[in-house]
Amino acid sequence: MESSVSIVKCKDYGEEKVLSALRQAIDLIGGIQAFVNKGSRARLGALASRRSPLGEAEGSRGKPRVLLKPNLLYGKSPEKAVTTHPSVVRGMIQIVREAGGIPFIGDSPSVGGLMRTAEKAGIKAVADEMKCPLVEFNRPTLPSKVEGKIFKQLEVDQAVLDAEVVINLPKWKTHAQMVLTLGVKNLFGCVPGPRKPLWHLRAGESRKAFAQVLLDLYRVVQPSLTILDGVVGMEGNGPGSGDPIPLGLILASKNALSIDLVVCDLLGIPRKSIPTNQVALEDGLGGDSIEVLGESIEASKISSFKLPPPFAVTWNLPGFVRKALKNALTSKPWIDDQLCEDCERCAEICPAKALKKTGEGLAFDYGECIRCFCCQEVCSSGAISIKQGWALKLVSRRPKVESRRK
Repeated sequence: MESSVSIVKCKDYGEEKVLSALRQAIDLIGGIQAFVNKGSRARLGALASRRSPLGEAEGSRGKPRVLLKPNLLYGKSPEKAVTTHPSVVRGMIQIVREAGGIPFIGDSPSVGGLMRTAEKAGIKAVADEMKCPLVEFNRPTLPSKVEGKIFKQLEVDQAVLDAEVVINLPKWKTHAQMVLTLGVKNLFGCVPGPRKPLWHLRAGESRKAFAQVLLDLYRVVQPSLTILDGVVGMEGNGPGSGDPIPLGLILASKNALSIDLVVCDLLGIPRKSIPTNQVALEDGLGGDSIEVLGESIEASKISSFKLPPPFAVTWNLPGFVRKALKNALTSKPWIDDQLCEDCERCAEICPAKALKKTGEGLAFDYGECIRCFCCQEVCSSGAISIKQGWALKLVSRRPKVESRRK
């Protein structure tokens, strides 16, 4: 595995500062020509009969098509830290073009459609100004080459398969189910929207099973380069309603998993705290030492960072006992009626159909709830938060991560 990760400090989103930091981060791991060049290979058995969403732009013959995959969860202004910042996207468009690539931006937002989401996030203005296409992922396609280890029928969008190069642009944020949404988790956006809840349902209540879905998807997409936007991250009730926190960092690597492991080191938490890391390490991935370039771990450590509440505790209890004590032993979504806007997006996306309309509004059927937290992820008003069961509260009181060695 490629295991070098560069860390570059960047205090704010000034366009020139971000561009300089991106160049430095990429140069430290080999330079942009190592990822974008005329010799880029055709990827994953893309079907020749399918027409590229870019068509044949004038002067583009022989140049690699480069998908920029930001985090575009749903439409919020850049200062909310919900989405990849437009300055990062702008910088990467410029860098890719300088290397001879043809960039396009693609994603599948959970709410609102790509154009609306990108407009609110400030990315559509960048795309329009720089004449960079925005491609909504709405053409689910099963790759001809099976790459997943466990889940072998993972559909991704045809545009992902058409791209010779995928550059992954995640945002550093908390995530109720996966603890953090970083490089590996960001690629879930390559699954067209209606398919996402189905994969949550298939994984059920097992956080480890969903982590395996994400890791197998990472094997399918095979991004050439991952750049993590950690200039301003999100802590607390992420990934959509947490609190912005200045972190002042940009990370880059050929390997998204290596970035995810290094972020744990920066936070001073065990690498297996993130379920995708745990599954990867158990699969024999990510076990090599990671070479950190640029800023050192010690010089970049995050002194205080609020993680989401712990997910569950079992105490090795028999299954029938755990089932009876499910609400006490796990975290669960909870609706604040004062903040709820009655948009019902949460009910629409719920894969288990565990949200029911009552005379007083929406209510959870916690017996049906699979704790995927899709509802919390798409709630743009911040009305859904995560509550711990009483038994879980007894053993988990760690609202802040204080800087410490793993």
